[in-house]
Amino acid sequence: MLIDLIPWVLALLPALWELKKVGRRHGWFLGIYAAVIVFGGIYLWILVLQSYLNQIPGPFTTLGVVATLSMLIGPTIGAVFIGRRTGLAAGVFAGVVVGICIGLLVAVISLSIYGT
Repeated sequence: MLIDLIPWVLALLPALWELKKVGRRHGWFLGIYAAVIVFGGIYLWILVLQSYLNQIPGPFTTLGVVATLSMLIGPTIGAVFIGRRTGLAAGVFAGVVVGICIGLLVAVISLSIYGT
């Protein structure tokens, strides 16, 4: 029960920080949009990461470990690289896009190797 609150807490703190930062610079309306993008992106990323972690003990152990590490490292690198130049909301959006691409790549590889 307490573990279900972890994604909410981890996503809420950066979203509030982005709301404060963008709200002061560009207005509270854009700050709310940026905070929603940050919260939704981080929350979805943590949920996908948890689902990959739950699949590791399964029959595709090596592929599960590679998928989990790539989902942990790939979106983080995308978010840091883009976020440093623009802002946290753009970085999180780029991280979500990188995560989707990695997820599709892992799905195609698992289909080609295991056929399921």
